[in-house]
Amino acid sequence: MTPARRSIPFSITMLTLIALIVVPLASVLLWLGWRSVTFLEQRSADQRVANLETAVEDFLTDGLHVVISVGQALAFGPSFNVTENPLTDEERRHQLIAMLRRHPAVQAAFVGYADGSFIYAGQLETLSIAKRLELDAPDGESTIVRVIEAGTPPRLETWWFYAPDGTHGRSQSLTTNYDPRTRPWYVEATKAGAAILTEPYRFAQTPDAGISAGIPLRDGKGVIGFDFTLRTLSQLLTAYKITANSVIVVGHAAGAVEIESEPCAPTLPGCLPGDEVVRKILHDAVREAVATDIKIDREVTAGDHDYRVIVHRMAPLLGQRFIVAAAVPVRELTAQSRELLQRAAIAAAVAVLLAILGALAASLIVSRSIARIALKTERIRQLDFSDRQPVRSRIREIVRLSDAVENMREGLEIFGRYVSKDLVQQIMRSPESSGVGGTRREITVMFTDIEGFSLLSETMEPELLTSRLSRYFEALGSAISANRGMIDKYIGDSIMAFWNAPATDPEHIANACRGALQAAAAGRALSEKWRDRGRPGFRTRFGLHTGPAVVGNVGARERINYTLVGQVANQASRLEGMNKVYGTEILASGEIARPTSELFVWRHIDRVVAVGTTEAHDVYEPLGEIATEAEHAPFLAAWEAARAAYVDGRFDAALGGFRAAAAMREEDAACRVFIARCEKFLKDGAPAGWDGTWYMDQK
Repeated sequence: MTPARRSIPFSITMLTLIALIVVPLASVLLWLGWRSVTFLEQRSADQRVANLETAVEDFLTDGLHVVISVGQALAFGPSFNVTENPLTDEERRHQLIAMLRRHPAVQAAFVGYADGSFIYAGQLETLSIAKRLELDAPDGESTIVRVIEAGTPPRLETWWFYAPDGTHGRSQSLTTNYDPRTRPWYVEATKAGAAILTEPYRFAQTPDAGISAGIPLRDGKGVIGFDFTLRTLSQLLTAYKITANSVIVVGHAAGAVEIESEPCAPTLPGCLPGDEVVRKILHDAVREAVATDIKIDREVTAGDHDYRVIVHRMAPLLGQRFIVAAAVPVRELTAQSRELLQRAAIAAAVAVLLAILGALAASLIVSRSIARIALKTERIRQLDFSDRQPVRSRIREIVRLSDAVENMREGLEIFGRYVSKDLVQQIMRSPESSGVGGTRREITVMFTDIEGFSLLSETMEPELLTSRLSRYFEALGSAISANRGMIDKYIGDSIMAFWNAPATDPEHIANACRGALQAAAAGRALSEKWRDRGRPGFRTRFGLHTGPAVVGNVGARERINYTLVGQVANQASRLEGMNKVYGTEILASGEIARPTSELFVWRHIDRVVAVGTTEAHDVYEPLGEIATEAEHAPFLAAWEAARAAYVDGRFDAALGGFRAAAAMREEDAACRVFIARCEKFLKDGAPAGWDGTWYMDQK
């Protein structure tokens, strides 16, 4: 007898190992954290201030340099160095508008010439509300364009509002004394002969702070200018606040503070009082840094709280220099570290408890993962592929098992696009039914075809045609499947579908009619969308018939196809083709229309003998669900009266009736067909033995 092996429960083993690791590690980390707290506080503050300086400097240098570089390219290009060509003038407007849309920080772009002429493009928000009302500015997104003629003031100024698509409304004209040649951006750029920046200032039309840039034209007879908004910089400062109560400002070398971070909301807990005092200290520090040209890093007291004040001068940019200053409460600098240490202590205290819980939960996690995989496998067996979330686990074997199940799900899901789920489920329930053979039952069949598809295929690239057909089949297939239909096959541009197999459906005729109406509506909606985009649409013809057929597996033992065999499919195909004769969209046999007369509105189109057959069949067109009967009643009354006269051989009365029906629906092609027949019979006489049956001479 084999002696029993000594063993330790898995949970006890996990608990011991985790405790041996977590307890010493937590103690060491807590000790190291306590030792390094002061150093980390200092480094953290310095790093965040450095990040702030870099972000502001990148915004001011890179952002402005990009725009000014584009402005220099425009200043040296041919468009802005010509003043008389009106086509060139329109091109300059569009170039200025494009400049605004590519660079949101640019509030306005303009060009002034030595003769006093001026072209301006600006954001809509540069106008005050009163000015917008005065000029009847549009409500949507638009760009202001102003053009001032050359000469001495007062001069004619013309306004337009350009839409995003490049069009503009009517022009508006007024007189103005504005002269670009007197503006600082024009005067300074002309004097320097190179790109310049003005000092920051508040724009006239909006409360935003900004800077104007000027770039002389190549021929020296004008200057291109830009207004830069610094509103984005204010948001940047607020995002880079080191702590909730810290204050950050950006000043100019002249000593003025231009941009400030937003203060914390007084209603928030922890918001310190005395924000105005701190901002005044920072303003003074900016002026001190301008005067002494040194970096400031000191601690000050304001409102019973200690602050660390840091001021740094940035590198010059096109003759202008900016100063970044920050004031951070010292208590907030250390608060995060103290909180971190407290949390570390708590974490160390509960680490052992977590280890115990983790060890006990490990076995549950493993068993739960396996149970989830088992549930997913059962869903896949039921052909339910909706659960796409793989089982997550840190255990390699479970991960491999989960990956294998996911690969199986993906493969079966792809395969399921080729085979009906109802058919597969029936075979799984009765594996013996997968052999070759079938059963006889009543089947409703639908055939569809795209009108003029051959011509479309000759004028369209195969890849585009394939993509369009896929979307088309998806739209029609969804309507068919939603009404319990089974798509048997796609034949080029055609679809063959049937109802009442493989699962029986007592309402298969009504479901087929409803599926045809919804598929036709889906096809029309898709074609309308394509036509709106300038692409040709598809017009689909449908044929519906019901009758006995053998449905089942057809083919060889190695490869079979579930389909039907019987005359019902041929008759549905003939009905689809008859749509070409009558100009209709859907045609159904009397075997379809009669049992569903209380569910749908039917129009009796004709009684016909198809090519290659001798039996006469009644042909009907579904006009809609029975709820729409009142909508079609006047038209159907006129039509039925005309058809009765037509069948009786009273072609004068029939002609008048069909014309009356056509007057109600001018687009109805079937009315025109019967009008032409009546006119021919009145001229040549009715065929011998006339009983109202029409013999088709084409498929």
